Amino acid sequence: MIRHTEDSEHEQLYRLKLGDRKAFESIYRKYAGRVYHFFFSLLHDRFAAEDLTQDVFLKIWERRTGIEPDGHFEAYLFTIARHMIARESEKRLQEEYLKEALQRQKDSAGVDISTEQIVEAESLRTYINELIEQFPPVRKHVFLLSRVHYLTNREISQRLSISEKTVETHLYRSLQFLKRKLNGTGE
Repeated sequence: MIRHTEDSEHEQLYRLKLGDRKAFESIYRKYAGRVYHFFFSLLHDRFAAEDLTQDVFLKIWERRTGIEPDGHFEAYLFTIARHMIARESEKRLQEEYLKEALQRQKDSAGVDISTEQIVEAESLRTYINELIEQFPPVRKHVFLLSRVHYLTNREISQRLSISEKTVETHLYRSLQFLKRKLNGTGE
């Protein structure tokens, strides 16, 4: 009976790799609850846990062609989840730091954060996105895979068939370019 279950999951993973949506749904039903509880136990936020669970399975679907049916799928799944929780934690720490900094500014100046400051922050985000659009195509792709899709350098290397050193170089040059532009020192 146990062998049948293993064959069943192996077959589902093989079908998922080929793009079978029913196999994906079956894998989702099997693991979504555990992934959700993993996120919830760390974040204590139902909505964030739900969103991150959906994001994990979106990544599984996007990367389905790289799934190894003979590999340890659960470890692969939770590796993705651990990367996401690390990024989410980093994001939350940055947001908390920003809130504290703005609160200190408010306290020292005796004023509330204005609509003008919110507009400035949004303008900065737009400007950064415009700068990213100026990257050469491969560098832009590497940067977005790293900073938007949260792939590791190794995952980017494998996906784009380039060395990890090349990935590191693209990321380094991207960040240097952004720093120069944001500091007003040009190229």
